[in-house]
Amino acid sequence: MELAITTERAGENGWIAFAPEVRATAQGSTEADAKDNLRALLARYPDLLEEPRRATDRHVELIRL
Repeated sequence: MELAITTERAGENGWIAFAPEVRATAQGSTEADAKDNLRALLARYPDLLEEPRRATDRHVELIRL
């Protein structure tokens, strides 16, 4: 399953990875750590993925504003 995520530097506190579609957030000391922690969170709580999995027409797309 593919999810769009956003990563953002959190100042002195490292990085944040956010998956808005499933309302999940994780942080880590590096951007890669934050992404890995988000993956681990979703693996530990797979029920967070149920709603997007059940969507019949689901498209993830990035647009530039």
